Amino acid sequence: MKAIKMKFFKKYLSQTSPDDAVFWSLTLVFLLLPTGTAPPLIALGLTFAVWLFSGRFTQVGSVIKQSWFFPVILFVLLPWIGLTYSRNLDLGMDYAMKTQYWIAALITAGCCMSDKRLFIFVCALWTGLFAGAALALVQFLGLAVPIKAAFLGFGIVHTLISMYLLVGILMAAFYFKRVTTRQGKIVLVLLILAFIFHLTVLEGRSGYLIFVLVSPLIAWDLGYGLPLIGKLVICAVLVSALFLSPVVKHRVVNTVTKLETNKEKALEGENIKGMPRFYMANLALGVIKQHPVTGVGTGSLVEVTGGKGYGIEHPHNNFLYMGASFGILGIISLIWLFWNMFARSWRVRKTPLGYFVFSTCLVLFLGGMFDTQILNTGTLLFLTITYGFLNHLEVAGKGNT
Repeated sequence: MKAIKMKFFKKYLSQTSPDDAVFWSLTLVFLLLPTGTAPPLIALGLTFAVWLFSGRFTQVGSVIKQSWFFPVILFVLLPWIGLTYSRNLDLGMDYAMKTQYWIAALITAGCCMSDKRLFIFVCALWTGLFAGAALALVQFLGLAVPIKAAFLGFGIVHTLISMYLLVGILMAAFYFKRVTTRQGKIVLVLLILAFIFHLTVLEGRSGYLIFVLVSPLIAWDLGYGLPLIGKLVICAVLVSALFLSPVVKHRVVNTVTKLETNKEKALEGENIKGMPRFYMANLALGVIKQHPVTGVGTGSLVEVTGGKGYGIEHPHNNFLYMGASFGILGIISLIWLFWNMFARSWRVRKTPLGYFVFSTCLVLFLGGMFDTQILNTGTLLFLTITYGFLNHLEVAGKGNT
């Protein structure tokens, strides 16, 4: 059987151009991103195999010499350097091994891109998201048992699927402004409504907050041609739509009640049941103050904080994690990475590729304030795939002039 599969694989590569083979493999990754962790990783493994067998890997040398790639080099090196003084080599090695996903950036950097190809990628992502939203609706209505009670849809944790949904909404609004047919606009509006619905039946408070923060961008595209007051009305409607969900109401009211009840404990960094992030942040800040230059090493946070109640593997915040693990250089590397991504995409934000990179950067940056997205396999993979598109932004910008 393995011999037959390998024969089929070689035949496929021989009949398909190397770039097309990589492109369609990447399309599969986008399609499977919203379905969990294992499916997109398997698809990425296939993409990596195609990338190797097709010979596209020979472009690596020219890619890593580009200035946009320099932040990645520092970002990848730090976890391995941190292993040399780690206090937990097992966990530290797990974290350091996550740097392998940056291969995805090399793959997308070498893949030929166009507006049509990006649209196919986005359509694949929309398809996966819509399937998850449809499943969430069936589960919400009680017609099917959820895979995980708190995570309607494919059962992915809300801190991950919310990021995909937000990017999906932003891109649907972007294309809504540019599509010319009524049917196209209707489809995009239905997608936005489906994704908002899925977001509102998840129990992810960070997803709600980020949606509120990016809602002006969504309203700006949906209300193109309208005066400012019209766009403000759309923005207000979008935000109000959140609170039509009983799930959102319950989460928000419960959060406010807990904060009012535990204000002093939260400010003092005590561990509040059901709201441990204040505790985690306080511990991480304490570690940064004690080890501001080098941090405590990769995976060591759980060892350092273990004597103060219970150890935390990561503080559910990208900046706190990088600062506690690698000191000031860790924070600088994270700022450099996202600033490079933001600045380059902002200049060409009116192009489809530029806006996709910009919206992904914005959502993952904000999401990183509430979870350690750079350790979460799904969001890390999404980041690395998108980061590789920086190699194509200059060409995209010229095509828009």
